[in-house]
Amino acid sequence: MKKNLSYIEAAELLEAQPVRLQTVSIPIDEALWHILAEDLYARFPMPPFDKSPFDGFAFRAADVPGTLTIRGESAAGCRVLEPLLPGTAMRIFTGAPVPSGADTIVKFEDTQVQADRVTVPGSLAPDTNIIHTGEDYAAGDLLVEAGTRLSAAEIGVLASQGLGCIPVYRSPKALFLSTGSELSEPGEERAPYGIYNSSYYSLSAYLRSMNFEVRRGGVVADDRALIEEKIGGGLRGEADLVITTGGASVGDYDFAVRAAEDLGMEILFWKVNMKPGGALMVARSGEKLYIALSGNPAAAMMSVLVVLQPYLRKLSGATIGNRELELPLLNPMPKFSTAVRMLRGHATIRDGRTFFEEHPGRGNGHIASFGHCNMIGVVPAGGGNLEAGTMVKVLRLPEDLCF
Repeated sequence: MKKNLSYIEAAELLEAQPVRLQTVSIPIDEALWHILAEDLYARFPMPPFDKSPFDGFAFRAADVPGTLTIRGESAAGCRVLEPLLPGTAMRIFTGAPVPSGADTIVKFEDTQVQADRVTVPGSLAPDTNIIHTGEDYAAGDLLVEAGTRLSAAEIGVLASQGLGCIPVYRSPKALFLSTGSELSEPGEERAPYGIYNSSYYSLSAYLRSMNFEVRRGGVVADDRALIEEKIGGGLRGEADLVITTGGASVGDYDFAVRAAEDLGMEILFWKVNMKPGGALMVARSGEKLYIALSGNPAAAMMSVLVVLQPYLRKLSGATIGNRELELPLLNPMPKFSTAVRMLRGHATIRDGRTFFEEHPGRGNGHIASFGHCNMIGVVPAGGGNLEAGTMVKVLRLPEDLCF
């Protein structure tokens, strides 16, 4: 068993674990936020034909200025389109195809129309006001890469190619067990010295944002045999991984390590040298992982964002993750820590310069500080008395985890 790893070592060890991805085809109207399973290319250009950006007339630039005879029209969705004859103009509407023989379009309001004649008072260069074939993308262009979490924009692009079904990765299943006799569910009566089970709701929201299907295992009392039974059952079931909160530290009622050992699992590591989020254990049972998180909500959330995220993304097939950069601290950091300290915060601009601003509340139980958090500041172990303006490493969270 490896103990007290750095957060980087722990994340890399997890990311190296093998996963098996399964591909399914789903209707395009159900594909939002799913992870695309293969590169998709354009079968034809967009737009697929030259078209008009507005209502007006199509003609040859060489025929104006002058008065032209109006012959026919081109409307969006027309089935037959006659070619344009020299010395004539064709009525054309927004989005309609440009007839062969025409090389210019003018707005309706910039002309004078009388009966079947239209006068264009000024000269226009060829190719004026025409949206050309393939301006958006050409045939054969890569439209969306595999591993992309499909947004509304990507859904629209794929729909424009007529794709009714989309190949995506099957959403991995996570069984979530909340351990602790002190826990009550929201909506229930809270015991005099108990707390509500907030961790499940925040962590499951993170998991669902990463395209996981979360299965709720409920609250499990601090009973070693019962906890082991629930974990073992989860690993033997359909879940791709089992996650528990509580029991990842060294107290008398912390059963995560003992449960993994009793179930014959290989413990990959226990404890990470970071604060909050250091109470973390990961064990393997065959092809599945058992992840034990701290019972402190903020600590568990930090473990997910910093250490577990690369593996969770790999398990879902996604290619996004945290991005590293350096920013100066907006405010001083006077507190000494023997572990790497993870600060919740965001970027802010002062006098034209971008700073990292920490949110109030550094404790393991402070979950409000994650509100609008899109960056994690990383203060090295032993760091203390850092003045405002000191450069620190910052982990920029992906947009789907910025709540």
